[in-house]
This record gives sequence, C-alpha cells and structure tokens, in this order.
Amino acid sequence: MSLAARLIEWLLAPLLSIWLVSVGISFMSARTTVDTVLDDGLNAAATMLIAEWQQRIKGGVGQPFPSDTTRRWMNIVTKTPVSFLIVDSNSLALAGDPELQPFLRESVDGDHPLLAPTTETGFHVVEGFNTVIDDDVWRFVRLRFEVAGNIYTVGVAQSRERQDALSRVATMHEAVAQTATLLVAFYLLWYGLTYVAKPMKVLKTHLDTRSADDLSPLPEQLAPEELAPLIASVNSLMQRLQTSINAQKRFIANAAHQLRTPVAALRTLSELAARMPDGPERDQSMNRLIATGERVSHLATQLLTLVRAESAGTTRLSVAVELRALCETVAHDVVPHALEREIEFSLEGAEHDVTVTGDPTLIGELVRNLLDNAFKYTPRRGTVMLTVLGGGTEPASIRVDDSGPGVQLSDQERIFAPFTRFVHMDAETGLPIAGTGLGLAIVREVAEAHGAAVNVEGSPLGGARFVVSFASESRQKHVSAPT
Repeated sequence: MSLAARLIEWLLAPLLSIWLVSVGISFMSARTTVDTVLDDGLNAAATMLIAEWQQRIKGGVGQPFPSDTTRRWMNIVTKTPVSFLIVDSNSLALAGDPELQPFLRESVDGDHPLLAPTTETGFHVVEGFNTVIDDDVWRFVRLRFEVAGNIYTVGVAQSRERQDALSRVATMHEAVAQTATLLVAFYLLWYGLTYVAKPMKVLKTHLDTRSADDLSPLPEQLAPEELAPLIASVNSLMQRLQTSINAQKRFIANAAHQLRTPVAALRTLSELAARMPDGPERDQSMNRLIATGERVSHLATQLLTLVRAESAGTTRLSVAVELRALCETVAHDVVPHALEREIEFSLEGAEHDVTVTGDPTLIGELVRNLLDNAFKYTPRRGTVMLTVLGGGTEPASIRVDDSGPGVQLSDQERIFAPFTRFVHMDAETGLPIAGTGLGLAIVREVAEAHGAAVNVEGSPLGGARFVVSFASESRQKHVSAPT
C-alpha cells in the first residue's frame, strides 16, 4: 500500500466521525430552528385568539369566534391546520377542540408551566412542547390570561408533520454539502500527496537506471528538502559500501597474488621431482616441495581464518571462555616452535579465573597468531612472554612481549592491515623473515568481533608488546550477543 493510501486510510475514520457529528449537529440545529418558527406562529395564533376572546367577553358576544380572518390564518396550511381550545378556571371547555383539554392541565407537563400575561396587551412568548395526539406528534403552546376578573387558559397546537419534513430537507441539504466538501477534501489530499511523492518517483527512476557498480552519491536535488537527511545518510552508506568493496577487491587481489607464487612453485617443484632420479637432489627437492605445500596450507588456513573473523560479529559462537586455560592450551601447542629456535618462552597466568564471552576457537587463533608473530621476529635465544591479566573486578586482557626489533611508532597502525609486511632480516640466515602479512590482521578482526581493543607499544624485553584488552562483561554482551 502506498504512503498516500495509508495516510488517507488513517484519516478516513476520524473524518467520517467528524462528518457524522456535523450532520447530527446540523439536524439538531435545523430542528431547533423549525421549532422556533413553529412556536412563533403558535404564539401569534394564541395572541390573536386571546384578543378576540377579550373583545367577545367585553361586549362582542354576537361576533363569530374565532373571526374569519383568524380562522383563515390558522388554516393557511390545509394539511396541518392550527387547533385551539379555551377553558375557564374550572377546566371547562368554552371554545375550540375538546380533545386538547388534557394538555391544558398544570400536571400534564411540569417543564412547561402555564404562563400569565404581563399586561393587558403584552404576553410572554412561551416555548412550546411536543406531544402525541392520535399517533401523530404535535407542537403545543398554552397561555393563561385574565378577562374581567376571570382566568382563562388557551392552548394552540399544530401537527409537526410539515415542520419535520422541512427539518429533514434542511438536514439532507446540509449533509449533501458536507459530503461534497469531504469528497473534495479527500481528492485534494490524494492529489497533494501524489504531487509531493512525485520527486520520490523521480528518485526511484534514477535508481532503477543505475548499474550495479554505480555507487556514486545520489543527487540531493532529486528529492524534497524533507528527504535531504535521508539522502545524505544513503550517500554516506554508499560511500562506506564503496570503501568496503574496494577493500575486498584489494584483499582478493592480494590473496590471489600471495597464492599464485607458492602454487606455481609447487607445480614447478613437483615437475622437477618427477623427472629426477632417486638421490640426494631428489630428496632435497621433495623437502622444498613439502615446505612449499606447508606454506600454501598455512596461507589458505589464515585466509579462511581472516574471513571467519570478519564475519564473526554475526555468526560466531558466544560462550564463556576461560582465558588462562585457553592460553595454556595454545602455549603447549607452540612450545616445539620455541624449542626449535631456542627461545625462552614463559606463560604467566592471572591469580583469578579470567572469563570472557566469545568464540573459543577464534580467541585461540588470536593468541596463536600473536605468538607466531613474536616467535617470527624474536632472534634465536631470545625471549617471548605470554601474560593473562584481569579477573575479579579488573577487565580481562592478554599481553605478549618479545625481544625482537619492535615496531616503529609510525607503523603501529599499518601492521594490522592485511598483507602488510615490513622487511626484517633474520640475523641467523641473513634472509628476509618470511610471512603472509595476515597474522596481525586476524588478531585485529577477532578482537573487534569480541568488543576488544588491540594496542602495540614498546616492551621491557626490548621488542614489541601487544595487548588485547577485552571490554567488561556487560559491554561484551551489548557488542556481541549470541545469535
């Protein structure tokens, strides 16, 4: 459903309610107006009857009552003529229609008392009331007056049939006018919303014609001013997406380059080994083939680990991990590497249990890559120290110190980029230290997926110190809740 349709649907109920209330008010207003006009006519008829009755009592007994003029006036509406009745103080009918006699008593309707004239010629204009006569609704007005010391009461009544018809006609006219106004309002609202939405359709057309590779900013002039913040946010998102895509393209290109060289070497060495006769040279070639295969396997493993670490924010396992026990397991795995290079390797655990929430496999890869990096750049007979800190109220952290060449201040951020390596010579062989440039990138990705920070600084051992600081438990749950 479109936005315009949703808005009109939302407005339909209150507008219809207002329309019904308005029609009801119009009906009540028309009825009140008709009642007022009808009461005025009945009061006028009563006044004429009282005046003629006074003349008759004071000497005009032979005159017809009511007069022809009054009678014609009272019968001007032939279908609903005005009826009247005059009674004395004893409720004895003197003239008019006796059927009206019950409605002249004080007890008939307490809300409509009998009123006396204020002067000989001035009378109250009284409000009439509705009553039922022979299953028909009538409007009734009654007045009390005095002539020659005697009290009389006159009542005049007229059927409401004609006036009710006028009320219905007036209400119908008002309802038709209000309905037309409502329909025009709906049309103008629909047209206005369609006009307002026109720039968004232009923007949609612009997006539909774009290619999948076009992530350039959206033109802000294509949308109204109210959508400018949204366009700015979309442009910012597209810029970040472009940056991410470019980084992925560079990563894929670097990964392909890094894999191409050892794979080509594997092919060449395997072809050479296949042609060589058994002997020392064949054995040496096979050893190089095995070493190259291990290098390819290590590179593929690190690439897969990096990809898994990059997606760990949404797909990783999230359980309680005891860091000290995990680091002890990793330390046992890398002891042969330390012994091979005669490196003094030690593990210092925290006094208390240090627990974080995360993926134990990924955190193990983080520790392993930190240690591999330290062993790689620490000279033979150097020192590497793994320390687990925290526990209790202190935040958990992992620290790795080495006695290698350290990291220059200007390079402390660059070393975490994938495939970034700085040339360092092995003091023993004089050759550049081999590596893929993925180890520290994996460390950074795993740390960020667990809400941790990685910092590098100088170590008291003379080399580099890498510190992975985990956030508090509540912060970890906020950053990386289980999925």
